[in-house]
Amino acid sequence: MNYPKLNFVGILVLIFCMVSGYSRAQDSTIYKLKSSLDTARENTVRVDIWVNLAQEIMNTSIDEATKYLDSAEALSEKIEYRSGLANVYKVRGSMSTLEGKYAKALSSLSKALTTYRQTGDSSNMARTDWLLGNVYSSTNNYNEALRYYKNALEYFVALKDSKSVAALNNNVGTIYHIRGNLDSASIFYNKSLLTYLELKDKEGASTNYTNIGNVYADREEYYKAIEYYNQSNGILKQLNQTLGQAVNYLNMGDVYMHLKDYGKAHEYVKRAMNIAEKEGFGSLLTDQYYTVGEIYEAEGKYAKALEWYRKSELMEDSLLNTEAKTALIETQTRALEEAQKRELEKINEINSERLKTEKLKNSLLWVISSSILLLLLVATVYFYKRARVARKIKQQSVQILDQKSKIFDQARSIAEKNDSLLEHNARLEKLNEEKNYLMNVVAHDLKSPLNQIEGLAEVIRLEKGNLSSTQLECLDNIAVSSHRLSKMINRILDARAIDSDSKSYEIKDIKLRPVLLQTITNFAPLAERKQIDIVKPLRLANPTVKGDKHYIQQVLENILSNAIKFTPQGKQIDISIDLEASRAIVSIKDQGPGLTKEDHKNLFNEYAKLSAKPTGDESSTGLGLSIVKKYVGLMGGDVWCESEDGQGANFKVALNLA
Repeated sequence: MNYPKLNFVGILVLIFCMVSGYSRAQDSTIYKLKSSLDTARENTVRVDIWVNLAQEIMNTSIDEATKYLDSAEALSEKIEYRSGLANVYKVRGSMSTLEGKYAKALSSLSKALTTYRQTGDSSNMARTDWLLGNVYSSTNNYNEALRYYKNALEYFVALKDSKSVAALNNNVGTIYHIRGNLDSASIFYNKSLLTYLELKDKEGASTNYTNIGNVYADREEYYKAIEYYNQSNGILKQLNQTLGQAVNYLNMGDVYMHLKDYGKAHEYVKRAMNIAEKEGFGSLLTDQYYTVGEIYEAEGKYAKALEWYRKSELMEDSLLNTEAKTALIETQTRALEEAQKRELEKINEINSERLKTEKLKNSLLWVISSSILLLLLVATVYFYKRARVARKIKQQSVQILDQKSKIFDQARSIAEKNDSLLEHNARLEKLNEEKNYLMNVVAHDLKSPLNQIEGLAEVIRLEKGNLSSTQLECLDNIAVSSHRLSKMINRILDARAIDSDSKSYEIKDIKLRPVLLQTITNFAPLAERKQIDIVKPLRLANPTVKGDKHYIQQVLENILSNAIKFTPQGKQIDISIDLEASRAIVSIKDQGPGLTKEDHKNLFNEYAKLSAKPTGDESSTGLGLSIVKKYVGLMGGDVWCESEDGQGANFKVALNLA
């Protein structure tokens, strides 16, 4: 599915409802507030009016809104009006969120929440929790976003605010959807839908129909998805809301592409494009062009696909340029104002300089005489330095001759050491061959008795009715230990096979996304046991790379296994696929202890033991990453790690595009 469309409907609509829902009749509201400010006598009333004005104006003028908030904050502190101060912090937090200053937003909203708790204002506590959830969602910290949304949900349920409960159920559903928990997402979306239907809120219901459609699409129940998209569009047509209709048509085009009904896929995306072009929805056109490219790629029409992908990039660049021009105009306006201010300051300085002119005349004579003395001093220093340089050159000539003699002696010594090293290296190569032979013999000889141990354990398990719980536990330990030992032996044999070029592989064109998704699925139970979230982008790229499918699977499994081993319980692992020139790069970023400088040196060496330890007492042979390095090298790719001690590790695998 085309995830960005889901994210647009699920999260951004609700943020708009909370932060920007005042746009209707905004001018008349601002006029009334300013008029009431002139007649307000109570200080608390003035504070409330300033806060309301800031909230109305912040979408159009951050600077003007800031002035109102500064006035409200100063007066609230003076008269010790705590509710007014909390409202100031809340609106500052909303404003910082609009600007993308998320750290500042979190600071302001946390202050607001603390003050509301002190005053017992549960309604504003709920709204502040909601805003904090939005900030954490914007920074992809979904665990914290979920916590604050659920806090807000509890408050609004107690306050019997059905509309807010519906909106927050939708938000919680969207977070679960982003994290890949489709069952929980469906539950919360349906809760939200039922409430909106009871409230006869058509706009809210249409949003949920779209989101539920997205869940069915992700489950590959495509006809159910189309049914829900059509229900959403039926409402949106009544409301004459073209943006939502365009999003649904785009989703339906994406679904028909997965059903391989390319004619209908093109038809629905074309409907979406007609709306976007007519209404000027530039960012939506970017997604639509990209989806057309995906449809052509699925049809095998690669030249057409490339053409539409480029159109998508050009549209995105165009939107960025428009934003840059707007920012430039704002910067130039501020620069003009500052220039005018500097001109006034210069006029004041000129007046001040006139008073100083007389003093300068008296000082001029002293300056001239001082300058002459300074020039004489500089000349003396110059000639002294020249004499000193000449002496230095003479000394250096003697030193150079001495160094030449030493270099000759060193060259002779190096030649002798080189002969010794060559002899030593030959001995080491022979020892290494003997070591490899011994390890192969040991590994192969261990496999037979190990298989017998596993077989005997299974035979005993068949008689489990006659065994005590302690005996059954011992059997489980035997199975786990033998499996671990078997895995270790296989890794040793793999490493030896690669070194001896006896391991066969086949380089073919491989679709990267399915291999990565299968790896994530394989390791999902292991991650769940440690309560670790595996987070991937909403639209995961699907490039075709040159490689051996088994090798790619082994590489990704080794790295993801390590990420789970070293990530503490309750944290997350971020996975992405990026395209760079002629390569596809898979990134697997954990939140473990990171790597020291010494760890970086030994990272891909065989049997390397790093300073960090697995967080769940998992075992480690020290062979996994060395095998990864060799497999990636055989496929003509590259692997590296970006990490600092204490800040997690980001492993990156680069493979050549087909």
